[in-house]
Amino acid sequence: MRTWRTPNQPLRSLLREAGWSGARLAREINALAREQHRSLNYDRSTVSHWLAGTRPRPPAPQLAAEAFSRRLGRRVDVAETGLSLHEGAAAHERADTPADRLRRLGASPGEACDDVVHSPADSMLPLWEQWHPSRNRTAAPPPPGPPDLAVARAMLDLFSRHEAWFGGDSARHALRAYLATNVSAWLEQDLRPSFRRELLTTAGHLAYLCAFTHFDANLQAAAQRYYLTAAELARHAGDRTGYAMAARGLSVQALSLGHDTDADLLAARAVRIGLPQSESAHQRAFFLGHLALTRARVGEHRASDEHFATAEAYLHEPEPERQPPIGSFHLAALTLQQAYAARARGDSRQEAAGLRASLRHRPRQERRGRALSLATLAEAQLDIGHLDLACETWTSFLDLSEDLRSARVTDRLHTLLARLRPYTANRSAAEVHERARALRPRHLGGGDTIA
Repeated sequence: MRTWRTPNQPLRSLLREAGWSGARLAREINALAREQHRSLNYDRSTVSHWLAGTRPRPPAPQLAAEAFSRRLGRRVDVAETGLSLHEGAAAHERADTPADRLRRLGASPGEACDDVVHSPADSMLPLWEQWHPSRNRTAAPPPPGPPDLAVARAMLDLFSRHEAWFGGDSARHALRAYLATNVSAWLEQDLRPSFRRELLTTAGHLAYLCAFTHFDANLQAAAQRYYLTAAELARHAGDRTGYAMAARGLSVQALSLGHDTDADLLAARAVRIGLPQSESAHQRAFFLGHLALTRARVGEHRASDEHFATAEAYLHEPEPERQPPIGSFHLAALTLQQAYAARARGDSRQEAAGLRASLRHRPRQERRGRALSLATLAEAQLDIGHLDLACETWTSFLDLSEDLRSARVTDRLHTLLARLRPYTANRSAAEVHERARALRPRHLGGGDTIA
C-alpha cells in the first residue's frame, strides 16, 4: 500500500455521482468480494484513507471500479477511481491476442488474475455476426516444435476425465501451464489454414475446460477470462458451436453468482448461435436444457417447461458413440437442471425427486458431479424434514468427497456443517457432523482452492 500526498479527487467525484458515502462503498466492495469468494473487511475509515491519497493493493481497486460500474450503469475503469498503484495503468485486459492472453493467465504459479475481478458486463459476448477479431501480434517465445494436434486432443480428453473424477483443482495448474506454453506457442506459428482452424478449435476447447476448472475452484475472475479467450479462439476458428459453448459457460457462471438476468441473456444467445450448428441431438439438449433453467430462475416457468420438454425429446434420440470431452450431456444433467428449476419455484419435494433421478442416471466416472448432487439432495431432504434420510445422503457425499479437489464440494461441506449443527443432539446427525469436521482440514489444506 502506498500513499500519495494528493487527495483522491476522482474517487470523491465517483462517490458523489453514485450518491454513496465512504461506508457504503466499503460495504459494496466487501459484498463483491464475498460474491467472488474473497474475504475483505473494509469500513468507512479505509475509504477515508483512500480519499486522502492511500492506494490499496489489488483486488481493492478493481472491486471498487466494478462496484461503481454496477451502480452507475457504465464501465468505470480502475484508472478512473484514482486507486491504481501505477499511474496511467492500462485496462485490465492487456493482452492483444488469444496466445498472449493464455501466456499471461498462465504466468502466475498461484491464483491467476489477482488484478482483475469477475464483471457481469464483461461476460456479454457479442453476437457471432458482431464480433471483430483482434489483429495485433506480439513476439512469441521459441516454439516447442511443430504443433501436434493429436497430442492436444489427447490432452483435452485426459484433462476432462481427470477433473470429472478428482475435481477441477486437481487439473487446473497443469492445464493452465499447457495452454501457456505449448498451445500458445503453436498458435503463433504460420500454419496452413485448414490445420490452423483445427488447432484453434482444439485450443478453444482446452481454454473452455480450463475456465471450468477455475470455476470449480471458485476463481471466478480467471474462469471468466478463460471463457472469453475460448470464445475468441472459437471465433478465429469459425467454430460457432465452440463460441456458443463459451457463452453457455459464462451463463452458468453468472447464474451461480446470482446474476440471473445476465445468465438468461447469455443462455439465449448460446441457443441462438449454437443450436443450428449442433452436431447431435444431445448437443442441442446441452444448450436448450440450460436455457430452460435460466428461464425458471427469471420466473418464466411456462417457457422453462417447454424448453425442458424439447430437450428431453432430443435426449431420446440415439447417443453419440462417444461422449465429447466438453459439452457432453445426458439424462442425469437434464434431470439435475429440472431439480434446480423446481428449487427456483420453491418446490423442495420436486427438487428432491429430480435429484434422485439425476443420481440414478449419473455416469460412474463423474464423481464430482455425483458428490454435488448428493449434497444438494441432502439439503433438500432436510428442508422437507427428513433428517435421518438427509444424514444417509450426506454420508454418501462424504464417502465421495475425501479425495475430491473442488472448492464447490468444499462449499457443500461447509453447508453440511452449518445445516446439521442445530441437530447434533440426534445421534446420526452428530456422527455425520463429526465426520465432516474431521474431513474439512483436508479440503482446506491442499493449495489455493479456497480463497
